[in-house]
Formats: sequence, structure tokens, C-alpha cells
Amino acid sequence: MQVNPTNISFKAGLTKQIQQEIKNCNVSQISSIFFQNGIDNNFKENKFIAWTTLKCLELVQFLNNKYNLKFGFPKGIFVEDFKNLTTNNKNALGLTNFAPTKLYINSNKIVPEKTIFFNEFEDYNYSKGNKLWENIDLIADKNFETNITTTDFYLETFLHEFFHVIHENNLMNRLNPNILISTLQEILNPDYLKIFQQKYRQDFNKICKYASTNPLETIACDLSKRTIENLNKSTLLPEKNYISKSPYKKTSLFSLLPVLNKEPNISKTLTKFWNGVFD
Repeated sequence: MQVNPTNISFKAGLTKQIQQEIKNCNVSQISSIFFQNGIDNNFKENKFIAWTTLKCLELVQFLNNKYNLKFGFPKGIFVEDFKNLTTNNKNALGLTNFAPTKLYINSNKIVPEKTIFFNEFEDYNYSKGNKLWENIDLIADKNFETNITTTDFYLETFLHEFFHVIHENNLMNRLNPNILISTLQEILNPDYLKIFQQKYRQDFNKICKYASTNPLETIACDLSKRTIENLNKSTLLPEKNYISKSPYKKTSLFSLLPVLNKEPNISKTLTKFWNGVFD
């Protein structure tokens, strides 16, 4: 997802209670929690990103523990100015790396799969914090108004990237590593994407415009929407198992076909994408 920072007027903000909680949070302590969970990180003292990603981590842990799910975790979470990365979209809010690659410009450092980056937007680093991220709810409102995102909730950007990781983790459990790499290359190929968008654009635009970009974005957008719709906005945790009756419910390869036969067309497609079938 992306934003044009020059179009943001910074009039809106998060609730005072949340702002205060973020202001008082300790980035080093949050960083330690991620390290304790095997997640490498560098938040560059960005309290907002540290706090929001912690809430996403807590949500995934809750889902796994409460509903016996096996959603995966990121290998790393980093704040980085996207001008330093090879990504073409320098105004993206976040990105997830799906395969080991050299992602830094003029560096041989290999970034592993399931690594999340959030844009530092270095030009917007004010002395008291990054004003762009502190006004993410205004950005979320603008993106929702134009149907770029599924909701206007400020956590969507962060949940979106976590769900990319969760989706990839599920694919890694389903597919041989070599098959997974070739599958990812295939579904991001321009020829495939042209067919994909012709076939699914109308259906997936109902989720949001970004969902029709490619199958990986489809899943991240749809899972974000379902999650946010079921969140208690105070606790930031769900009050019921919304996964159990969704395309993301636990299924074995043996039981996948009967499940697909019972689902509506769009749910069948989401179930297939979730499990690595991208025909």
C-alpha cells in the first residue's frame, strides 16, 4: 500500500488514549519482546510502528493460542527509508519480502523471506516523531474513501503485512520450497497478472482495489478486512473465532476438495489462493 505524503494535511490523529500509550511506550522493551519471540527487528526509535506491530504480534499469538491455529510469525520487522531499498514503490507504507534476496541498494546483504519493512519516510522525521505515521488514521480514511483499502482502521497497514507473512507460512507448509519459489515467480509474472486481473478484478474490487493487484494482495486484503470487522476496537482482539467459517479455516490437503465444493465461488478462489492453488 502506498501514500503520497504531499497530499496529507495532518489534521486528524489517533485517540488521545492511544496517543498517550504510544508516547509512553518503551521501544527497547518492545524490541526485546520481538527478539524473545525469535523476530529480528530495528524500529529506529519509531514508537508508533513499534507499538502497532506489537499489537499485531499479540493478535496473532491470541489467535493461535485461543483457537488452536498455526499462523506464522515474521522473521524480522524493520523501519527503513524505502529510498534505500530496491523496491520500485518508494512511497509504499510497508512491504513483505517473500524470498531471500538482496533488497538493499549497493549492498550484498541477503534479506530472508517473511521479513516486513515499514517506510521510515525520512523526509517526515520531525524532532518529536514521524508526523506521517502519527496521522495514519487520516491516511487510512483517504485510502478507504477511494477503495484502495478494505477499512479505514489505522491498524490495517500493519495487519496487511502480517497477513502476507501468515499466508507465506501456510504456503511453506503446503509446498516444496522449490515449488513455492517457482510459484511465486509465476504469479507475479506480468503475463499471469494480466490474466488474473481480467478474470478476478470485478470480484476482488468488492474487497478493495488493492486486492485485485495479485493473489498475494488478495489474501492480505481479505484477511485484514475479516479481522478488523471482528476486532474489539478497545482490546484490539477478536471476540469470536471468525477463522473457523472462512476460507482460512484449517484443512488438510485430503479434505480440501470437499471443502471447495461447498463454498461460494469467491470463497473457493480465496481458499485455493490461501493453499497455493493459483489457476
